[in-house]
Amino acid sequence: MFKILFVCTGNTCRSPMAAALLADIAEKSGMAGRISIASAGLAAGRQPASAQARSVMRQAGLNVDNHCSQQLTLQLLTAADVILTMTAAHKQALVGMAAGLEGKLYTLAEFAGETRDVSDPFGGSEAVYRECAGQIRQLLTQAWGKIVSLAGKK
Repeated sequence: MFKILFVCTGNTCRSPMAAALLADIAEKSGMAGRISIASAGLAAGRQPASAQARSVMRQAGLNVDNHCSQQLTLQLLTAADVILTMTAAHKQALVGMAAGLEGKLYTLAEFAGETRDVSDPFGGSEAVYRECAGQIRQLLTQAWGKIVSLAGKK
């Protein structure tokens, strides 16, 4: 099983949406059984996905209603085959947290061949969340071939 971990700040917006969107892509591609997807936050409490994230995901036919944020742990980091952060600052915060992160730690955009951060929709309107989800979906679509290739080697 190829394990992907998404990391953001609070694990209530971007990383749970990224996990749901990737699970959808994997399901539609017949790869769902070969990829394990998790998300965590650098400063996460035990919170549900934000109301806007839940709504935007429902509109996309996806469900994060049962999501409960989790704090990033050393165990999650070491178990992951690829760690995808939402920003360069998130990535920088992880550098040095565990041995062996080199070669498996990227920003989502970097993994997709771009250099931008995924903007934080926290506190924004549903439209802001929809835009963020669109950005995440685009990056995941761009990175999908790379994910399939790496999963095939696992």
